[in-house]
Parts: sequence; structure tokens; C-alpha cells
Amino acid sequence: MRPCKYLIIILSALQLTGCHNKEVPSEIKNQIDSLSAVMVPQHMESLCDLSLTMSEGGVITVRGETNLPEAKDKVIELLNRSGYKYNDSITVLPDTSVVKKPWGLVTISVCNMRTEPSNGAEMATQPLMGTPVKILNRSGGWLFIQTPDAYLGWTGDDAIAELSDNEMAAWKSSERLIFLKNTGVITDSYDQTVSDIVLGCVLKKTGEVKDFYSVVLPDGREGRIRKNEASDFRVWAEKAEPVADLMIAFARTMMGSPYLWGGTSTKGMDCSGFTKTIYFTGGVILARDASGQYRYGTERSIEHGCDSLAPGDLLFFGRMNDGKKRITHTGMYIGDTEFIHSSGMVRINSLDSTRVNYSQYRASTLLGAKRVIGVTPGKGIERVSQHRWYF
Repeated sequence: MRPCKYLIIILSALQLTGCHNKEVPSEIKNQIDSLSAVMVPQHMESLCDLSLTMSEGGVITVRGETNLPEAKDKVIELLNRSGYKYNDSITVLPDTSVVKKPWGLVTISVCNMRTEPSNGAEMATQPLMGTPVKILNRSGGWLFIQTPDAYLGWTGDDAIAELSDNEMAAWKSSERLIFLKNTGVITDSYDQTVSDIVLGCVLKKTGEVKDFYSVVLPDGREGRIRKNEASDFRVWAEKAEPVADLMIAFARTMMGSPYLWGGTSTKGMDCSGFTKTIYFTGGVILARDASGQYRYGTERSIEHGCDSLAPGDLLFFGRMNDGKKRITHTGMYIGDTEFIHSSGMVRINSLDSTRVNYSQYRASTLLGAKRVIGVTPGKGIERVSQHRWYF
């Protein structure tokens, strides 16, 4: 569970040097605050960074940026109804004054996205090589991007190949491969390493030679990967299903792997990054955070322990805060009272107090369970084969 960084609704009367601004009416502040809560339920998935000021003459100026055109429309509609004069200074991202190509492909095996355009900022998530992203803004050598699961963050522009609409369409129609081993390397014809690679990376296929596929990376580098380590991306996306036994088998291959805050690759994962990666092997894109994943799926009762659970169900842990569930951790139920999760490292714990791997802490903080297998695909539980950024 990560802190919210990108919903910042600043509704305050700013005092400018040399002038005395009026206070923005409280009813307008409250209405926009309520609007923001509806438009942006998950803060890291949407941006609505606004400030309101009122001049001595009674004119409201609204400044800021959002990646939701409908959010700006609602704010302007509200101001129109208010009867006040106003100035609209809201930028809808992408900011076309600095973003000339609105799409990108990740060029390195694992790309660190951060909450601010700084190497010292907190890591938010990690899209993998060949992941399509939207480019929303830039600052110096940093790009503000959005991933297919709607997550927002900053990354260095040297980790992204920038694409026009036409170039993106060409990539989507190209012959591509998905890497399906946990880790590996892309080599040249002399068997020298071109790049490392991890499960889930997508590469453009250019040919075949004996036991190898020839590939080109998003930044134009060329190499090859072994045929038995990859699959045709379109075929894989159309056939992959979230089958509990298969996902559990993959999850077990990650046993002992280190926990990494913001991690979503087989190099290291946080709790929701782990469940997200498990389900990606079944062709499903889950929401990024534990709290986001809890918003989707079919509720399963935990009133009688594990009686209502089935392998593949997601378990959610946390604490109650003012009568509301605050989800801070997730894992996947694997049957027989046990669940696999990333906590310090990938491990298996039990909810049965008689088991040697029983976790009293996790049992005492279990707040709910959701079933994803069999749920109709949609927001928060989206099939790769149906995602318009890939196809």
C-alpha cells in the first residue's frame, strides 16, 4: 500500500504580495472537494492538482492540471452555475506544449517510476520492457507517464522510446513476443549480452534462426532470445487464463525473492506487485495497489475462516480507521488455509493457528477477500488481450 501523491486538491485563498485577495466561497470549495472524491477514487491513478483564488474584484481563478478532461468539464460546469466570474487556467494532460509524442515504450528490463522527478524520490511502480505508456508531461530529463493499469509517475526519458500515434499503431500491429521465463538475457549473434530481461517483457520479432528468435528492442537495439523462453504475444494474450493451479505454480517459483517497495518484476516485488504479476501470467491486468485491488472482484466471506475461499482468491489485510477498512497488504490464497505473499520476502503463511507457518499478525489483520477468477473483465481486472494500448 503506497501513500497518495497525485490527488492534491488545494482549495485555499492565496495572499499575493501587495494585494488582499478575497476568500473563495466555502460552498464552492466543498463542492469541488466532493467532486474530486468522486472523479478520483484512487489517487495514484488520476491527477487533479488545482488551486482556487479570488481577486479583490470577486473573480475566481482556477489553476492546475489534470489528466481527466471530464474533471475539468465538471469544475467549469460548477463555476458556471455558481454565478461568479472566473478565469480558467486548467491544463488537461498531456501538455502538448512540451509533449510532442504522446506514447512511449519502456526500453529497459525494469523501469523505476517515481512519485517526483528525482532519483531520490519514492519509487511508485515498475513497468517492464515493451510496456506501452502514455506520456503526459516532462520536466527536464524526466517524463510524467501513465501505465496500462492507470498508474502515474515520473521516470527518466532515457528509459522510454517516445512514439507518435502512427508509430504506436504500427507497434500494436507488429509481430511481438512475450518473455515467459522469470529472468534471462538478450544476446547478439556473438552471444554477447545486449540486455537482461524478465518475465512479461514484450519485444518486436524480426525473424527466426534455429533455436532463436531475432528481436528488436523498443530503442532499436537488436538481439535474440531462445524460442523456448518466449511466446507469440498475441497468441499468448488470447489464450492466457487465470487458472489457479498455474498461477500458484508460478508464485512458488518466486519463493524467497526479496520484497521491494514499488517492485513489480521478478527481480523484486512489493505485496500488490506480487499479486499483480501472478495474475499477469494469467493474462489479467490488476489494479496496482492493494487498496485498488480490493475495490474489484467478488467479495468472499471470511466470517468462518477459509470456508468460503478458493485457490486464487486475493486476501486483504490492514486495520479499521474510523469505521472504514484501510487496506495495507495483500496476498493470494493457495488452499488448505495457506496464502502466498511478499512480506520481507515471498513466503507462504497459514491462517490456521495449529500450523508451524501460522502468522498471528496476518490472521488478526485480515479484513477481506476477493475472487478474481471468473469475474467479467473490466476496470481493475482487465484482460491484456482487450487492452487498447496493446492491441
